[in-house]
Amino acid sequence: MSLLFTMLPIYLFGNLHCIGMCGPLVMMLGHHRFRYLYFLGRALSFTLTGMLAGGAGEVLNIFLQQYHLSALVSFFFGGVIAIIGIYSLLGWQYPGHHWLSKRLAKFNNTLSLLIMQNKAWPTFLFGFFTVTLPCGQTVLVFSACALSGDLWVGALNGFAFALLTSPSLFLAMKAKNLLSSMKKSYHTILGVSAIVVGALSLCRGLAEVDVISHWTINPNAPSHYHIVIF
Repeated sequence: MSLLFTMLPIYLFGNLHCIGMCGPLVMMLGHHRFRYLYFLGRALSFTLTGMLAGGAGEVLNIFLQQYHLSALVSFFFGGVIAIIGIYSLLGWQYPGHHWLSKRLAKFNNTLSLLIMQNKAWPTFLFGFFTVTLPCGQTVLVFSACALSGDLWVGALNGFAFALLTSPSLFLAMKAKNLLSSMKKSYHTILGVSAIVVGALSLCRGLAEVDVISHWTINPNAPSHYHIVIF
């Protein structure tokens, strides 16, 4: 649950980004009979992606533990998250954004054609494959899921990310310009939040190599119920 609490500001304020990036696309679904299947597809794909990221982080962590290098997981993903936060704070595109956009352009064009079909299955698929859109926020969240090194923590956070950013997309179906004025604050909010998460991840890495101590909110509770910040 520690990762969920840590990432909660990003999930909530992520609505400001989602309405700008996906809002115009979702507006086109506003009159579809099966428009709410978009949210089902999106929630499923984000949950599965979070699970895969958490599982990959777990495998990487086990592999590195054999060589007493598990702290590298925290340093690597913490660094990635912090860099994304700094770039977002400065209003820059994260590294590799243009390269990734070009590679996914053809696929995204195909994906956009699904919007034109007022049918259940295409609408569901459109929601499911929105996870492939090049977005610094998804890179940040799924990097954090990988950092958790836990399959189910990744799944929980992937689902929470999809669920808590859905209100803006739901409202986008109803109103074109809603929250647009608040979008200006998104880069600052995401940047600061990401830098905090990245710093905590780097502290976790330092704690793993005994440079500093782990920070536990409830140290007197049984170890199974510890809420560890890093």
